[in-house]
Amino acid sequence: MKKLTLCLALCTGILLTSCSDNETTKSVIGLRPIYGTIDDIQNFVKSTDARELTSVGKIYTYQDFLFINEVGSGLHVYNNQDPKNPVALKFISIPGNVDIAIKNQYIYADMGSGIITIDMSNLDELVITDFSTEYLEENLDVRPPQHLIDQLNISGRVYYECIDRSNGKIITWEKQEMPQPECYIGN
Repeated sequence: MKKLTLCLALCTGILLTSCSDNETTKSVIGLRPIYGTIDDIQNFVKSTDARELTSVGKIYTYQDFLFINEVGSGLHVYNNQDPKNPVALKFISIPGNVDIAIKNQYIYADMGSGIITIDMSNLDELVITDFSTEYLEENLDVRPPQHLIDQLNISGRVYYECIDRSNGKIITWEKQEMPQPECYIGN
C-alpha cells in the first residue's frame, strides 16, 4: 500500500510539473523592443535601391523630390521634375516610420519610438544627426507603435516584451515569436 501511495504521489507530481511547464512555454507572436543609441540607428536607417510601393501612407513634396511613405518601413524617393512622370530613385529604410517633415536638407521622421533627423544632402550616404525620444517618454506611455499594434490585434490582445529602461532607449520594435510576455495591450 505504501508503494502504491508513493507511486501515485510521484506520478501526480510529474504531471503537475509538466502542466506548469507547458503554460510558461506558450509562445505568441509579439513585439520586442530594440534598444540602442544614435550610432545603432544608422544600422537600421539606410538608403537602398528603389522598390515597389505596397502600403502607401503620406505623400510629401520637397524641391524636385517626391517622398511617399511606406507605412512602417520608410520612404520612397522619386525625382519629381516632371510631376506627370516621377522617376523612382531610392528607398530610405526607416523602421516604424509613418510620418515625415522636411526643412532644408533634413528629414524629420518618426521611427516608432522617437523622432530621427536625417541629413539627406547625399541620398546615397544618409547621416543621422539626431534621435529624440524625450517628448514621447514625458508625454506618452512607451509602448509599441500603433501600426504594429493594429497588425497584430487579431484576438483582442497584443503582447509585447515589457520595457526595461535600464537597457537604454528604444529605437524600434520587431515582431517575433516569444514566450508569452506579461505586458500586453487590449482586454
